[in-house]
Amino acid sequence: MHHGFKKDYRFLLSRLIPRHRLSSSRIEGIRSALASGIHTELIREAWLSMEELVSLRIYDRGSPETRGGEVHVQFTERSGPSRITLEMPSAEYSAVSGTDLIRGGVVPSVLAGIISALALDESPVNITDRLENLLDLAGNIDPGASAFLMLFSEFEAPNIRKSGRIGESSLADAESSGFYGASLGSEESVILVERGRMDGSIFPVDEKSGTVMLFPLRSAGLVYGLLEVHSSSRGNPKSDSMINYHLVAKGVIRVLDNNRQLERMVSIDRLTGVNNRNNYEIQLPLEMERATRNRKSLAFLIMDIDDFKFFNDKYGHDTGDKVLKLVADTVKKHLRKIDQLFRFGGEEFIALLPGAGREAAERTAERIREVVAGTKLSMDDGSALGITISVGGCIFPVDAGDEEELFRKADQAMYRAKREGKNKVSFFTG
Repeated sequence: MHHGFKKDYRFLLSRLIPRHRLSSSRIEGIRSALASGIHTELIREAWLSMEELVSLRIYDRGSPETRGGEVHVQFTERSGPSRITLEMPSAEYSAVSGTDLIRGGVVPSVLAGIISALALDESPVNITDRLENLLDLAGNIDPGASAFLMLFSEFEAPNIRKSGRIGESSLADAESSGFYGASLGSEESVILVERGRMDGSIFPVDEKSGTVMLFPLRSAGLVYGLLEVHSSSRGNPKSDSMINYHLVAKGVIRVLDNNRQLERMVSIDRLTGVNNRNNYEIQLPLEMERATRNRKSLAFLIMDIDDFKFFNDKYGHDTGDKVLKLVADTVKKHLRKIDQLFRFGGEEFIALLPGAGREAAERTAERIREVVAGTKLSMDDGSALGITISVGGCIFPVDAGDEEELFRKADQAMYRAKREGKNKVSFFTG
């Protein structure tokens, strides 16, 4: 695969691929594949990661070559000597790349459109545009054809804008519809609706349309909705056309899968406005990799609000929420732009300080502790509540060599600060 590491996909994903250049959803996919250890998942994530690096113009991809039943695809780094060759049996290559769906008469512009839609960055802002671009491909398959996307309201998709070609219906209404119900109740991947039975569509049917094709969009036990294609042809479409429509449907499913993953990985804690734990789990390994590559240190701070349970029990959870917001705002104002603050859970926050050694980190932690201690929460009765935090710190790579050890040692230091009277800063000492 790379410098003698043939087919070692675990080594590729954990060591060779520049993960700091990949999108957050791709990194999450890599972490999941490494955790599962499933061979096909490792291959799939290797392929998708390299394809993303190609889309970012970091690597160039060569043409697939078949040798003795195996497919070899070489990726060459644009700005360096690195070459990575993915090697896998033909069946595995088909499974991860989708080429089993495009044998025969695939329209080149359709394949290019699918790749383009999947290669765009993972920002939720682009989800609707990518789906619209995929729907545009119907006209490349069959001149005059139009494609529409019906999403079920049970599938929450806040990042997707409704439009003339992207509509919504409930799953119950679709199942009870004579127009849509048959496709959802059938094991077939597509149902043809002949002229005269098209009045059940939620989308306008052009008078020139002779056939409507319905493709249920299923993934991992979830039915997102239906891809609906209005074709001017009558009767069964040509097999080559169906191959291409299936390919478009698979592209739509992949975009919806990515969007769903993004929603689960929303990076901001809604209450405090700082990064959340999901984002912490993505950013910490990236910052550690960056520190190692640049031969710099990384300071890790855990901050816990003292006696937080008291605020909740005596004044109610609304007051507790205000305390959390006030602490988050105060801490964030006293961090550098390159520092990152996360709400780890409950009343606990974590800050990552790239490039900071022990002395600088201790100064920052003490300044934050002091500022929070001087901050008061104004109450409705005119009184003011004092707030303090206990801070524990640890330095990578001096004190700890991996994520778990870094957290554990900083956590131990923070609890030492608690035991010593709270409202204190304590750093790990070997």
